Amino acid sequence: MKLTRKRPRAHAFVALAIAAGLALAGCSGESPNSPNADPSGDAGGSNVVLSFGKPDGPQTNNSNPFLSSSAARVMGYAYALYEPLVQVNQIDPAQDPTPWLAESWEWNDDYTAITYTVRDDVTWHDGEPLTADDVAFSIQMRADNEALNAEALPYSSITTDGNKVTVTFETGQFTNTFKVYGLFIVPEHIWSTIADPTTDLNQEPVGSGPYTLTSWTEQAVTLDAYPDYWGGEVAVPQIRYQEFNDNTALTNALVAGDVQWGWTYIANYEEVFTSKDPAYQSWFPSGINADALWFNTAQGPFADLNLRKAAAMVLDREAMSVTGTTGAAAPITSVTGLPTAGESYIADKYKNEQWATDLEGARQLLTDNGYTYDGDALVAPTGEPVSVTLPDPSGWSDYNANLQIIADSFRQLGLDAQINNLPPDQWQEALNVGQFDAALHWTDAGATPYDMYANFMSGSYLAPIGETAVSNFGRFDSPEATAALTTYAATSDDAERTAALETIETIFVEQIPAVSVLERPSWGQYSEKYYTGWPSATDPYADINMTMPAASLILTHLEPVS
Repeated sequence: MKLTRKRPRAHAFVALAIAAGLALAGCSGESPNSPNADPSGDAGGSNVVLSFGKPDGPQTNNSNPFLSSSAARVMGYAYALYEPLVQVNQIDPAQDPTPWLAESWEWNDDYTAITYTVRDDVTWHDGEPLTADDVAFSIQMRADNEALNAEALPYSSITTDGNKVTVTFETGQFTNTFKVYGLFIVPEHIWSTIADPTTDLNQEPVGSGPYTLTSWTEQAVTLDAYPDYWGGEVAVPQIRYQEFNDNTALTNALVAGDVQWGWTYIANYEEVFTSKDPAYQSWFPSGINADALWFNTAQGPFADLNLRKAAAMVLDREAMSVTGTTGAAAPITSVTGLPTAGESYIADKYKNEQWATDLEGARQLLTDNGYTYDGDALVAPTGEPVSVTLPDPSGWSDYNANLQIIADSFRQLGLDAQINNLPPDQWQEALNVGQFDAALHWTDAGATPYDMYANFMSGSYLAPIGETAVSNFGRFDSPEATAALTTYAATSDDAERTAALETIETIFVEQIPAVSVLERPSWGQYSEKYYTGWPSATDPYADINMTMPAASLILTHLEPVS
């Protein structure tokens, strides 16, 4: 999946063809869980409401699309309401992007400017037209408010000319094209009146997407098809988003047919789920990203490089894959941390360098560098026993299982490794403020390895312990890594970019700010009992992730089963 290196070119697509391709037949219906529903499926899917589920626990009524912690973003319905300018395929970065709110776009030669041509046939859910001014306003909001600029894009200027919007950047955005394309757009006539968009709950959201929010309760968030959607009539008349307390509860709902699109880890998924009905499907695609063990390099035992190296040497990645994910997530063994999708980016000197579990080698490394043993207990050079705590998001059974494997590996090395079970929101907060010793977390995906390595090492994400960091949770502070990342992102010279990436990989291998352990799949479960057209291994047109901008693309692909 190496990104094909091409000169920038205009992506001028015929918008009418896209709209025609999105036009799907549909009619009204009710939820299969409601008293008036017809769950038999005898008449196909056109009378059945689709229910989507995630295992994040209770949410509060917050539909602010800018806030990653809002119910809209956590549950995923933000992307049925709000749409991006361009759709991208995270699992196939080389695939041509799909025009969406922008009918075409063009980069300049050094990727410091992009000009969008905005569609002229889109209306907001309140009937107002979506214009280039809305696009410019939405991007300007991010430029003016750092808290809204989650993508950390270095905006310089945003201007309009008719239905064209030109965005310039302080540096080249070759590595951030997916982020630039995926910016969702909000209506200026509403958001310009909001006093503080970083805290507003946006409980009556108005977007341009294929669905509108009609009901919000703690049990379910209900969205109805928008009758004047620019892409045509969608097939599913109503969708409902539900939260469950843990993976097990959501799995039970999927098996019972109460949820038709799920995002959860299911142990022994073939036996537990897909074997129960021919309509039940699972798909676990992954891109250039990873589940990684992040080390706190700013405080605690793992501030010592030698302990990080030894810890990396004892991890049993194969056990984590087999036991923790039933083989759904492949182990990452390259010392560069790159998964299969990123293998073409591995520097020549690391092509054959692989991690292998080596307990004796790890013990020798530590004793050669001032550590001792008191029986089986590891003692630091300071004379103190080595104790570490691993935060664990309660109810996430894959992380729960894999953290037990990690802790057991650390105990074999002589560490007193304890697991601290936390509600998922508190677990995320602990990572954000740097209150952990080592923690499992995923990285972002992108068109190149840049996003993954920036998550681990970029100084642009660096924050002191106690302050919020949206990435670089381990507080790895390397000006050399930050400079190489900046060069990789900004240069338009392929040779210079390749050299910068080798520097990045070398720092990652030698300094070990984190260890990639597993490929990061999308835990996609879905049912074809009522609707087909889901992305799959045979039709991988999108990542099967309801919390990504491609959700609107998927929803417009669904068709009722006859």
